[in-house]
Amino acid sequence: MVGELIRKKVFWTLDKIKGGSISSHYNDIKYIYEQRDGYEERKSTHLKNLLDYAVTNSPYYKEYEGYEGLSDFPIIDKQILRDSKNELLSNLYKNNNLHKKSTSGSTGTPLIMEQNQGKRDRVLAELIFFGEKAGFYVGDRNAFLRVWTKENRNSRISLLKKNMIEIDVLNLNDKALENFDILLRKDKKLKCISAYASSLDQISRYLEDNDVSKENYNVETIISTAELLKENTRKILQNRLGCQVVSRYSNQENGILAQEDIKYSYFLINDASYYIEFLKLNSNKEAKPGELARIVVTDLFNYATPVIRYDTGDLCRYELNWNHKIVIKNIEGRILDFIYDTSGNMLSSHVISRYMADLRGIEQYQFIQKGKNDYLFKINMKEKIYKDNFFVERFKGLLGNDANINIEHVSGIPLLNSGKYRHTICEYEPKK
Repeated sequence: MVGELIRKKVFWTLDKIKGGSISSHYNDIKYIYEQRDGYEERKSTHLKNLLDYAVTNSPYYKEYEGYEGLSDFPIIDKQILRDSKNELLSNLYKNNNLHKKSTSGSTGTPLIMEQNQGKRDRVLAELIFFGEKAGFYVGDRNAFLRVWTKENRNSRISLLKKNMIEIDVLNLNDKALENFDILLRKDKKLKCISAYASSLDQISRYLEDNDVSKENYNVETIISTAELLKENTRKILQNRLGCQVVSRYSNQENGILAQEDIKYSYFLINDASYYIEFLKLNSNKEAKPGELARIVVTDLFNYATPVIRYDTGDLCRYELNWNHKIVIKNIEGRILDFIYDTSGNMLSSHVISRYMADLRGIEQYQFIQKGKNDYLFKINMKEKIYKDNFFVERFKGLLGNDANINIEHVSGIPLLNSGKYRHTICEYEPKK
């Protein structure tokens, strides 16, 4: 406990010595999040400042100098961010040593996003603020599961300062899971686990298979990132480790966009740092509450590379909560991961996972749409508990009686280079 308090004190003291930038951003996020007096005006000021700056200093946005509102700006996507990198970069940062964030490139070429120091400090403030909302505080002992490479791996000194344990998910085999379980049992100071949802799937299966008891663990919080968290995985982790499990919606190019509220079953939007629009699938008109919508982000604090109306490629459904605040009801996943039933209706990987939730003995699965009515279901089972026809009939109830479903038994389904895992893949492109 003393070590955690010292780390926290040292962190904020160093920030103060450097000018208190992270603290200032943290307080701004808290002010807006708590909806204090004038918070709407503060949000509007952040947006106007960013737009005014972009049309003045970014060659890409120069032609929008006479804009009347955000809707005057074009929608951009990851391809535009790659192809127009030099035009987007602010003239004031052309020769600066900028912080670079790289996306995983799970479904394509990686994107390198250049950020100014103010943006970097904003992201750190987001991590601290939303970490606290999930029950994780600066200085707490934590384990971070992801793909670790020489480019992103922390030094020993950095790990000591962060009180962090790095665990590489590319090697998360049975022996690694056993060692992780031993670590959780022995290290009573370890309070938080951050991991991809697919890694949490593996951990939950291990805990269930070994019938562990929560009395042996001291973990307080698990933060799920990068992918859709299955409800069954959440329940197992809660029951087996006796901790809360919070899902976070974030990306490398921006930061934390939204996070689950512990009390309610929805995601609270980080509108202190981002202006988020929910647009229809086939037009740039605003989607209605409850309607499947594209998530379009304007980053309010990246002045090195202004990112305005960025279509993330993710889909969701939003609603108004009890306080008439816009919240995200469900993150439905990437549009690339949606499949279609034989009638042409879109189905997210969430739908498939719900169909699999009550089945036992399944290590991995992957559902691939090959054509309008053609599907391939890859499955890795320890024992052949279910016959192939069981899956065929089960999925016909979801996809349509005219669905052609082939079953392929595999010994394993490899992770992507990013360490993430795709439960659904659509190789079929419906006619417009």
